[in-house]
Amino acid sequence: MNIGLLGAGWFGREAHLRNLLKIDDVEVTAVSSRSGESLSAAKELAGDQLQTFTDWRELLKIDSLDAVIVALTNDQHHAAAIAALEAGKHVMCEKPLGINIRECDEIIAAAEAAGKVLQIGHEMRFQRLYGQMKSMIDGGDIGDLQLMWCREFRGPMRPGWRSSEALTGGTIVEKNVHHIDLFNWMMATKPVRVSAHGGTNVLTDREILDNAQVLIEYEGGRRANLELCLFAPYGGECEIGACGSLGRIDTKNQALQLVHHRFDLPDRTERILADEGDAANFVDSSGRVDRGIGPELIHFVDCVRENTRPLNDGEAARLAVAVCIAAQESIKRKETVMVDEILQG
Repeated sequence: MNIGLLGAGWFGREAHLRNLLKIDDVEVTAVSSRSGESLSAAKELAGDQLQTFTDWRELLKIDSLDAVIVALTNDQHHAAAIAALEAGKHVMCEKPLGINIRECDEIIAAAEAAGKVLQIGHEMRFQRLYGQMKSMIDGGDIGDLQLMWCREFRGPMRPGWRSSEALTGGTIVEKNVHHIDLFNWMMATKPVRVSAHGGTNVLTDREILDNAQVLIEYEGGRRANLELCLFAPYGGECEIGACGSLGRIDTKNQALQLVHHRFDLPDRTERILADEGDAANFVDSSGRVDRGIGPELIHFVDCVRENTRPLNDGEAARLAVAVCIAAQESIKRKETVMVDEILQG
């Protein structure tokens, strides 16, 4: 399978290119970047046979490409994904799928019209830690799921385009769409309304929020709570948990720890759930190890080869974007926002 990479910047190289080069029978044929330095770094990784382009549109003219990875800035996902699908390529698009619902809808429609695989970069679904958590919830290990939470106090995101509201779609769309996607996946019911508070309290040289607290209500009364702080440079642990009628699960992303408590018995089970090898790991700008990207790319390749729908498909990504936008709108309006309002555009 011949794959092209749109966006050979730091993330494109470290997260995608390095992992693609480890997949059997996959060739990374070409990459694009506006930076000559990034293109040179990509060649150092992949070899001199790698074709390089400063304009991703030129890369899409390569007939032999089967698929592309879209790792451009968020504001370019829409144009690049649609152009790639119309050029007959399968697409793995980094999150978020779009920075508004119209963009999401148009990309999904383009994939359906082209009959091509569309997968979105929600790699947390492919981390062994969260796969186990999902399996336990679905298996009834904590009974009827009622509450979920995510607490991430960490240092700032990488400077540059991630500081721009227009280029990212906002902090919650850029940063927390991962966590919202996990909530939606594990809750397995429709998110109904969102109430949020947040601000730019410390990192005032940036346009985007540097902290937020988000409460999401799901059908049936289930709720999920997100707490984010981007001016806490020490620690960086992401704590995600769930509580049901029979018990609770607590996880720590960096420690790879899962703790299961039973209410009906005095049981407390603790496990360490490491991912296989180191192919899925790289260190982000705040020193945190991110996982799941390697398995996610393998899943994409398998879906293309077998013509199957990916776990992290366009519809799931669209719903995660909608909840994130609802949270940002709630902060702006200082009121509760219904998810259906956002989904209807």
